[in-house]
Amino acid sequence: MKFNNLALLFFLIISTTTRGQYYNKGNYGTNKSITVYSAKYTEHSLDFDKLIQIRDFKLLEKTSNLYQTHYIFHTESINSYYLDSVLRTYGYITESSMNKNNIDEKRKSYQNQIETQEQNIENARYTLKQNSMDTLRTSERIASSNMQLENNIRRYEQKIKEYEREIEELNQVKNLMLVNLYIKDEVSTPNGNNQNITWVNMPGVSYSFLQVENPKPGITHEAYAGLNLKYLFTRGKSYIELGVLKPITPLTDIELQDSSLTSMKNDFFLVQFGQDFYTRHFGRGRRKYLNLYSGYTIGAIIPNRYDDLPQKASLVSSLNIGLELFKSKHVLIDTKAAYFLPINNENRNTRGVMFTGAFNFVF
Repeated sequence: MKFNNLALLFFLIISTTTRGQYYNKGNYGTNKSITVYSAKYTEHSLDFDKLIQIRDFKLLEKTSNLYQTHYIFHTESINSYYLDSVLRTYGYITESSMNKNNIDEKRKSYQNQIETQEQNIENARYTLKQNSMDTLRTSERIASSNMQLENNIRRYEQKIKEYEREIEELNQVKNLMLVNLYIKDEVSTPNGNNQNITWVNMPGVSYSFLQVENPKPGITHEAYAGLNLKYLFTRGKSYIELGVLKPITPLTDIELQDSSLTSMKNDFFLVQFGQDFYTRHFGRGRRKYLNLYSGYTIGAIIPNRYDDLPQKASLVSSLNIGLELFKSKHVLIDTKAAYFLPINNENRNTRGVMFTGAFNFVF
């Protein structure tokens, strides 16, 4: 029983050392790096731990915290497609790269080194043979020369063993793939610890149409529209919007003679901050066309009346759902629908549905 335990311990030490050698030398047939963002980070990390145990994945290193888990493991290169298919079910893959190493070239180089050392041994042994037949040199000089030659032969033989071990290791890993895998927690908003903010500089314009839900004579028109300046500053997307909404059918000069109508709002000046979030299940905003998103805006609204009496500013907010019609590295065209809600005592007669189309470009 004691012998079996010692044998098992020796096997574990040799196995760990060998795997560590492969990892440190990087002599794998294939190297793969992959990063996946998961909306169920904790659950999927545990799932992958189980997968490593039941699949032919040899774990070399694992580090984990609240926001990400980093795995380093090796497996057969043919498992690359299976690994990708599993990770795609976890979430969105933001990085996937694979590089193949020329193992045959390395092996050929080691083989050439072995042949060189074998030739060195052959030359040294030939010199030893010649020394044994040289009767003109003193025995002391011959002994010193022979000792040096024998030391050289042992050194050459040691190098041959090292190169043979290298070749043996290459034969073991030529069909193996070293994988660096990051499973990261996907969150909806940046928190400084878990998600990098990608800053952009994308000015643009938008056109908005507001259909008032309950227009009332003397307070609001049925519909308003206007142009806005829209500035995107993160790829997330976060933006600031400034604009004015004016009535689609303003009062005529004849209607303005009615004093009960001059109190109607003839425009709204808007200052808003907004954020949009891509859906986790429909591409996460990575497609070039038709990216679905939802978001919100919050800001201030300053109304004006036909009679120019001063009006108080009030808060305004909206929830929206939108669709990016086209997106490239330099241009973004999108449209959205929102429920527009001024937060004041006249919100019943000023709230409504707003439709917006926007065009932004990298400056």
